[in-house]
Order: sequence, then structure tokens, then C-alpha cells
Amino acid sequence: MLFKDLESYCENHTHHPDAVLVELERQTHLQTISPQMISGKMQGRLLSLISKLLKPQYILEIGTFTSYSALCLAEGLDPTGELHTIEITEDYRHIVESTASKSKHFSKIHYHYGDALKIITNLNYPWDLVFLDAAKSKYLNFITILEGILKPGAVLIADNVLWYGKVVELEKDEDTRILDLFNKHLQDSKQWETQILALRDGLSISIKQEV
Repeated sequence: MLFKDLESYCENHTHHPDAVLVELERQTHLQTISPQMISGKMQGRLLSLISKLLKPQYILEIGTFTSYSALCLAEGLDPTGELHTIEITEDYRHIVESTASKSKHFSKIHYHYGDALKIITNLNYPWDLVFLDAAKSKYLNFITILEGILKPGAVLIADNVLWYGKVVELEKDEDTRILDLFNKHLQDSKQWETQILALRDGLSISIKQEV
């Protein structure tokens, strides 16, 4: 009960997202079968805050869904900056075009559809910030690629790293096992300095190190 009260207190004392994000969250719940995949207010405001602190020139997002997190991250872009987001399916494109497109930040976002593992290698940008929120079974594949292309000082944010709390269970399904290995890799590797936050389904924030 105390945790729920504190959670409500934190949400009530966090700045509200703009009207487009509120409507985008509503449409996501109305029009998709997995609305829980949306970042939502608390995580969205944190993504926005991190982006505003970094003022990145180039942001890479792996996993678009309906664009909620992309719009939040775009809030902090340098005035001439770009956000490139990759989504495996076009199933949510109609929500992006009907609702997300109303945002003043929409013009800064470039959409790519297809296999992110293939697309990333064709996007030759010096990424300042990466948000990883794609298929959990591929997190180890993504970290291998990202370690090869990210410059020192780049920030990697990974979502769902606690996976409904299953990462602490003795018996792990395949997705949970991979996420656990991903978390351990970030902790053990000299290439990263990492902090995991128990926000929603777990969010890790890592800084690429000079090695």
C-alpha cells in the first residue's frame, strides 16, 4: 500500500506530458492489443529529462511502437538534431501518422521499418544517445553491434531489464535468461558504466567508456 501511495505521489509531482503525448497514450490503449509496451508518463518524462540534459545531435531508438518514447526523446534534441527510430513492423504506422504527427517534434524523427540488426549498420551517425526497447531475445545481439559503433561518452538506455521481476527467479525462460546476461554484461564489461533503475519494468542507463 505504501509503495502504491509513493508511486502516485511521484506521478502527481512530476511534470505532465504535452497534449499530443496524452492523446497518443489514449489512442495506443484504444487501438493496440499490447498498450503496456508504451513508455507512459513517468518513463517518458525521464527520457525527456535525460535528453534535455545531453542535448544530443543524434539519437537512435530501437523499437518505435507508436512513437511515445521517440517524441519524449526528441524534446531534448539539439535544434539541428535528428532522431532515427527503427520498428520491425508497420502495424502501428497509422497511429504514428494520425496522432504522433501532430507533435512539434515530429519533423525531427526519421522512421525506418524492418530488421534493426540490419538497418543499424547502414545508419552511419555518431550516436550520442541510444534507447533500446526491441525484442528482448536480441538484446545481446544489439549490444554487440552497439559496442562496435558507439563513441566514448555515448549513453545507452535499455528498457525492460527487470522483465516483470523474472530476472531474480531461479528458473528463467529464454527472454529472461538473455536479459539477465545482458545486465551482467553491462556490469562486468569495462566498456560501460551502468545504473539500473527499478522504474516500471526496469531501465538501465549506461555510459560508453574509453577503453
